[in-house]
Amino acid sequence: MTQRLAGSLLVLTLFLIAGCGQELQKENEALKAQIKTAQEENASLKGKLQSLEAEKSTLDTTIEGLQKQVAELEKSLEVARKATTAPKPPAAKTPSPAPKPK
Repeated sequence: MTQRLAGSLLVLTLFLIAGCGQELQKENEALKAQIKTAQEENASLKGKLQSLEAEKSTLDTTIEGLQKQVAELEKSLEVARKATTAPKPPAAKTPSPAPKPK
């Protein structure tokens, strides 16, 4: 009887292990699918990152150029302001013509 009980227990254990094996296999396949999806998303995000970095570089260059233009315009404006507010030298009086003798 103990042999029968041990045999039954062994068979039951094998069925449980076999059932768990199928569940593990299904879970493994699901995890593989998730990994594949994550890898594809990662590749897509890397591409977007490169695109955004290139765009940032272009924008940085544009900003630098605009800042230089602003500095040049401010300089020109300052020079123009000084030219309009500088005191004008007094105008030389032209001698009035002498009256003609009659």
